[in-house]
Amino acid sequence: MALPAETRRVCSVRRFLSHLLNSWGVIESDRDTAGLIVSELAGNAALHGGAQMTVRVSLSARLLRIDVVDTGPATSPPPSRAEDSADEHGRGLGIVDHLAEWIDIQAEPDSWRSSAGLRVSSTTQMRSAPQAA
Repeated sequence: MALPAETRRVCSVRRFLSHLLNSWGVIESDRDTAGLIVSELAGNAALHGGAQMTVRVSLSARLLRIDVVDTGPATSPPPSRAEDSADEHGRGLGIVDHLAEWIDIQAEPDSWRSSAGLRVSSTTQMRSAPQAA
């Protein structure tokens, strides 16, 4: 899914992911967790990235992979906030790190790639799902 990197688009990304995971038979609690992860990654791309963001999702052997790429010049990532800080911003990657099995943030020449992996369960016999973009 490619769309403008705007904060108002984050709900569209979350809805896209929820429908996709539902069609793949992923249980609701895992869909909710994945939705929070993609919301945080897409929100960061919208706030700190370039003009476009691309969300790619794949599922293989119960491992869900979420990639969010924002196009624009690679600058330093936003500084992390202290956990006891009163500021409500700057906690997104900490949330993702807590929820995901793994997280990886990579600077590329003209973009940032934020990736996270999550083990998921299904209500039906889960099989590898095709990659969605």
